[in-house]
Amino acid sequence: MTSSMLALTSVAAVFVVLLLAVAWLLWRGHDVPVWLVCVVTLLLGAFTIVCVVLLMLPLLRLLEMAVVMWTLVFA
Repeated sequence: MTSSMLALTSVAAVFVVLLLAVAWLLWRGHDVPVWLVCVVTLLLGAFTIVCVVLLMLPLLRLLEMAVVMWTLVFA
């Protein structure tokens, strides 16, 4: 679990740095390169999917336990 949390934290840090780079470019009036927009969007999507999966795992285990209990009680 430690390595996954380290990976998640490092991806979040890279995402924040890239967002700051985009904000700096926009603040200075420069055009943001398309590749930078694509990378930031992909990182945001990946980070969101990973966070949703990590948050949903305990809920799925609770749902599985509820189904097993229901089956045991009413079978």
